[in-house]
Amino acid sequence: MRYKRRKFGSHGRGMVALLMFAALAALIAPVGVHAQETPTAGPVTFQTRVQFLHGAPGLGNVEISFNYDKVIDELSYGDVSDWKDIPPGATEVTMNADRRGMNYLVFDMIYPVAAGNDYFSVITDQLLLNGVFDRSPIPDRGARVQIVQGSVSLPAVNVTATGQSVSFATNLAYPRTSEATVVPAGTYQLEVTLADGGQTALTVPNLTLTGDTTYVLAIIGTANDTDNPLELKVLQDTTNS
Repeated sequence: MRYKRRKFGSHGRGMVALLMFAALAALIAPVGVHAQETPTAGPVTFQTRVQFLHGAPGLGNVEISFNYDKVIDELSYGDVSDWKDIPPGATEVTMNADRRGMNYLVFDMIYPVAAGNDYFSVITDQLLLNGVFDRSPIPDRGARVQIVQGSVSLPAVNVTATGQSVSFATNLAYPRTSEATVVPAGTYQLEVTLADGGQTALTVPNLTLTGDTTYVLAIIGTANDTDNPLELKVLQDTTNS
């Protein structure tokens, strides 16, 4: 990139003279005489993080980079990554298929990343399903739950807690994410049924939800597939006190 040299006008020459005078005054000031220092506050920093769930059965292992810096290597289907710091601003997220001999690009997108958030990203066969963990305090120290429909092969579904009359999602189709539902902390039996017809697609026994925690429950897998069956994967984050 070529930079142009800026010429000084009369205003610029005046500024240079003023700076030279200030420098000379500093050199001849009496030793031991110092201006009073005014304390200044340091920069405010916010940790910004993201967690990935690999929910694309046909993709194989992947590696993920932020602005071409690799942060995740060999993430396998069904795995949840560790928390990764992501730079705020316009951040380019690229994902390569991790293959022996050659890694090829499968995803490249620039996202506006707001500082101070905890993000989740569910990798599916067609899209990255992204969102922000709601870390606001929960009344009565309950649990906050959202459902991500991340299975391309699955029609719209309802997600309920059997025996407790709790609905977490209604008519939720790929690639939507449900509104948050707040429930008391405890153990729940979840059932995923087809919105049209009511057939059971998936049951999740003994899911423990801890208080003061936000959960993102992602449906992944392929319907009627024994190799990559439907399952519910849990992402979670603590709330702010």
